[in-house]
Parts: sequence; C-alpha cells; structure tokens
Amino acid sequence: MAELDDWTCEYNGLVMGSPDSAISLAAVDGLLSLPDMRTADLTLVQKHGLYPGDDYMNGRAVVLTLEVYGSTREEFTEALSAIYAAFAPADRERPLRFLFPGVAGDRTAFVNVRPRKRTAPLDLNFAHMVCNVSVELFATDPYAYGDALVSLSLASPFGGTDPKLRFRQAGSVAALPVIALDNAKNIKLTDETTGQFFGLTYGGNATINSAAQTVTSSTGTNLNDKITAGSTWPEYGYGDHRLSLTSEATTRATVASLMWRNRWV
Repeated sequence: MAELDDWTCEYNGLVMGSPDSAISLAAVDGLLSLPDMRTADLTLVQKHGLYPGDDYMNGRAVVLTLEVYGSTREEFTEALSAIYAAFAPADRERPLRFLFPGVAGDRTAFVNVRPRKRTAPLDLNFAHMVCNVSVELFATDPYAYGDALVSLSLASPFGGTDPKLRFRQAGSVAALPVIALDNAKNIKLTDETTGQFFGLTYGGNATINSAAQTVTSSTGTNLNDKITAGSTWPEYGYGDHRLSLTSEATTRATVASLMWRNRWV
C-alpha cells in the first residue's frame, strides 16, 4: 500500500491530494460526523418523555469532492479515467485510507467503503480542463480503523524487576485486545489506572480474546472456567494506562503480548 502524506487519501490504488497531482481534494464530508443512529426508545403511557432504549449506529456516508485539473489534454483525460476506474459502481467494499492532521489520532486510518454515487458537471470549466467530481461512498461498518496494528508486550516481575507497561490508547472507541500469554501460571493482569483486573488460574500458554470474551489454551481448549472471580475482560478506553502483570511462574518470566487495532467513530 502507498505511504500517505498529510492531506491525502487513497482508494483502490488511486492517491488523491498529492502535491502537483492532477487530482486535488477539495473537501471530505462524513469522516468527522456521527453516523445515523437506530434507537429503541419506547413511548411512556400517560407520562412525559420516553423509556430510553439501546442506541445502535447505522452505516457511514463519506463524500469526496475532487478537483481535477490538467495542464494538458492528455493529463486531464488520464486523471478522469483514473477516477472512473477507481470508483467503479457495484463493487465490493475496499479501504479508503487517509491521513488528515487531527483526524483519527493524527494517524493513517481507513474506513471500508464502496461507491454509491458519482457526479461531475460537463460545463464551461470542463472545456478548460477543470472539473469538480463528487463521489459518494458508503461504509456498512461505521468505524474508522488504524492502518497499523498496536502491538505491546509486558513481562511479569522476575529476578528482582517490577516492570510496568505504560501506554496511551489513541482510539476514541475502547480497545479490546487479543493477549497471548507465554509461560503463564495463575496470572493477574491489572490496569492500575482503573483498578480493573483479569485473572486466570492456569499454567501454560493461553490466549485471551477480549472482543470474543474467550480464553483458549495453546491446544484450543476453552479456559473460561479458569477465569478468576471478579475479573473484567481487558478493555482500554481513550487515554493513558499503566498495566502490571503478576505470575507464579518460577522458571522464567510470564510474557503477555497485547495486540489490537485502534478505532474511531
């Protein structure tokens, strides 16, 4: 995948907004807006207001306004042809990658979208090799995802050390990590900023999947019955965190490898 510069985006191999490119980004709408919501509120009988129900997000519409300018007839034609090819209708969802300062934690991120509408006037500006193209994209999944996976590692105290893992979770949506445990023995993983912990009464290698709420051994055995009472599935909200890991392993340290993809909405 192409490395993006500030104020550029890429879809289906087409990079938009690069300096000296014939395709400029005039506006992007929909990335900072919340998607429409589905509500389950119920009418109160003979009372003011509603019973509050659960809210769920619909998909997200993203509109790109592209300004195409060609210094030659050939450059103008080539730029328009590239837009037609990249934003072909009735296609599968693909990542719209972007790097806009201040958006998505100032990181390269993407939304999975497909073209739903494309408009461009054939007017006097077009005759002078200038054209504004509006492309409407739709994402059935409203989240924007970090382009790179977050990968961190923490070891239990061993040989007199007492390490802490300090990190800042950049996503606006809480991270639900997959945690691989190496040489675990009755471990306890604690987020010292919130006081929440996750404990496991088990010896060996295991994987904690917070999103799926499952713990499995290296052989695939379900270990959910080994979870310590009072545990909370690891979940890291936006901001600073400090993790500690304790283990009863005696031959070497227990290592917890955490991985997730940042999300924004």
